[in-house]
Amino acid sequence: MSDLFRNIVKLPCSHCGNYTYIPYTASDVIDAVKDGWSSYGAALYCPECSVTWAERNDGRTLQSSIHTIQLIDELHKGQ
Repeated sequence: MSDLFRNIVKLPCSHCGNYTYIPYTASDVIDAVKDGWSSYGAALYCPECSVTWAERNDGRTLQSSIHTIQLIDELHKGQ
């Protein structure tokens, strides 16, 4: 695998199926979370689906930004 692809991570939304690619750097992962990417368990949600999460899930809250960053790290390791 080239170095270019080792430094990219695919963020797939577990609800709508949309995805985006981001550079795998600390600042880009943090920016993705700031832009609205979030998670619950092992599922990652895009900003649009994160907004409607509580409506679809009986008022449960999404997990912390730390959890989402850890999940993105795991996704990168698996890719």
